[in-house]
Amino acid sequence: MSESIAPLREAAYAELRRRVFDTYLVVAVLCLAAIGLLVGYVLTLGTILGPGVEESFGLAVALLFLFGALMVHLVDRAYREWPEGRRVHPTPGRLLGEADAARLLKVAVVIGAVLLLAYLLGGILA
Repeated sequence: MSESIAPLREAAYAELRRRVFDTYLVVAVLCLAAIGLLVGYVLTLGTILGPGVEESFGLAVALLFLFGALMVHLVDRAYREWPEGRRVHPTPGRLLGEADAARLLKVAVVIGAVLLLAYLLGGILA
């Protein structure tokens, strides 16, 4: 009886691991994109003594630290709450298949949608 449960348990762990990776990948890419945008914003501010620049610079630096802390939190959480505990083994290399391409496309669509929404919202607020 336990022999028939082992493949189900293995499949459940693989699905859970895939979902965790997808979620963390999307959040990590969005955080890195936000950090890149903030660094670009800080570099375009010019001299820090201009009117309103000090506040903008401080807000941008605070957001940089916030996104950096979120990245550290994601890595810590992935390590602590891994579906298989702390026994993390690297996945063996293999060729990409259709399922991998579909997963990459899904992640790209989610990231693109969030970036487009941020662009539109920025255009409305500007």
